[in-house]
Amino acid sequence: MISILGKSNIAQRATNEDRFVADSNWGIALVADGMGGPAAGEIAASIVANQVTDLLDQGTPLAAAVYSAHQEVLRAVEDGRGKIGMGSTVVVAHFSGHHFELAWIGDSRAYLWNGELRQISRDHSQVEAMMSRGEISYSEATSHPNKNIITRAIGHGKFNEHDIPLIKGALFHGEKLLLCSDGLYDAVAACDIARVMNSAISSEQQLDQLLAIALANNGADNITAVLVDSDVIPQENEIIPTLPLVAIARIDGFTEHFTA
Repeated sequence: MISILGKSNIAQRATNEDRFVADSNWGIALVADGMGGPAAGEIAASIVANQVTDLLDQGTPLAAAVYSAHQEVLRAVEDGRGKIGMGSTVVVAHFSGHHFELAWIGDSRAYLWNGELRQISRDHSQVEAMMSRGEISYSEATSHPNKNIITRAIGHGKFNEHDIPLIKGALFHGEKLLLCSDGLYDAVAACDIARVMNSAISSEQQLDQLLAIALANNGADNITAVLVDSDVIPQENEIIPTLPLVAIARIDGFTEHFTA
């Protein structure tokens, strides 16, 4: 079985433009970070969370559900249900048992904890592109003035269903899947996230600690995290999917980033 929990904090913003879904019965873990300001970002993020959840519940494939949310946000702007320029990121895992598919748009992230923190989603962002071109280092990216500029978002630009990254994985006992908005990882260093994940406390307490550290570090943006854990023991002949590795962080302070 898997267990999915989520928490969010408004932090220093006037409104919370983040939305999350944490439903163990549906097997859905989702974080959407809205943009476009008050009365816009939260609308876009809500559309994404509702649309993706509803379509997955109806059996729609994950990438198709995410693309449909993109189209729905565009329609909402045309219909006057939001503001021009509104949009959202999304990172979503859909579980069938302990196996999952993961998709994302923007810079909300997915991490796998298995004794070290492994970033498995690659941001659609300006600094990620700069790192891939060798223009800046990983350490420079964490403090770059353009680190929050994303290059793809739900409700923005032209992309199709096949442009949505989609990976498959499995979650076993001792491992956890963490989905979060940039409000968390911008305020909490990856090694500090790893230390919290390594602590012998419950998933709910880990979420509380992550949000508390972000707030103590003067995290300004909305902070949202969803945590999935599993009690499944791998079978002897079970084929375990290999997940991509974007970056790695350990409790001893070691970090490394791998370019595309």
